[in-house]
Parts: sequence; structure tokens; C-alpha cells
Amino acid sequence: MKKNIKYLVVVLLFIIVIIYNNLNSNSFTDEMKSDYFPMEMKGKIYDISRIKGGSLYLNIHTDSKDDGISIRNSDFVLNSIKKQFYFRKLSNSNQCYIIKGDSIMYFDCYVFSKEDSVKIGKIKGWKPTITNQWLLKK
Repeated sequence: MKKNIKYLVVVLLFIIVIIYNNLNSNSFTDEMKSDYFPMEMKGKIYDISRIKGGSLYLNIHTDSKDDGISIRNSDFVLNSIKKQFYFRKLSNSNQCYIIKGDSIMYFDCYVFSKEDSVKIGKIKGWKPTITNQWLLKK
């Protein structure tokens, strides 16, 4: 009998945690939807800072002011981004690209966990066939 009561309490707590997580908004996903994806940015990269957890923070000279953006993608993409490259993030999407001379690299600005992808929903990104590789600029 005592085992059944303990088991019932554990199951009820587990259900409460699941319901709480689903009803309460995730501040990370809310911020991405309201601030990050709508933003558009373009200009030359003048400083790069590594952020713990596998991200970069780029400082960019834009047309009107200096601005910054964080990028989270594969090590190949993060290691390919250098100062003085031209950077652009397209508005209302997860699409970014950098230009180096006559080459361009398209990449998704942020790579999300499956859990966060489900919470965020469909966001416009690049086709996988052209991403995360240097291509000749047309």
C-alpha cells in the first residue's frame, strides 16, 4: 500500500511538471521569435567573441550604427567567420551568410535542439544542399 502511494505521488509530480512546462512560456524561444528572427543586419564584421557553449558574438559595422548578433552553428561555420568579412542576416528568418572575396557561405544563424525547434515552430532557413560550405558567388 505504501509503495502504491509513493508511486502515485511520483507520477502526479511528473504530470504536474510536464503541464507546468507546457503552459509556461520558454523565455529563450519567446526571445528568439520576438527579437532575433525579425531582425535584419548587414555589414562588415569588426570583432568576434567566443561564447561558452559553442556560439559566437559578432560585432558588425552596419550602415547606421554598430550592432551585434550571436550565432550558433557547427564548428566549421564558426571557424570560417573572420573579421572584415561581410555578414548579413535576413529579416524574419534564420538565414545568414558571409562573403569572402568571390565566395559566399550560406548558413542558418542558429541551430536548435529538437525540443527548441518544436517550441519555436517553422522558421525560414536555407536549403541543406547549399548550407555550411563555401560557394562561388554568382
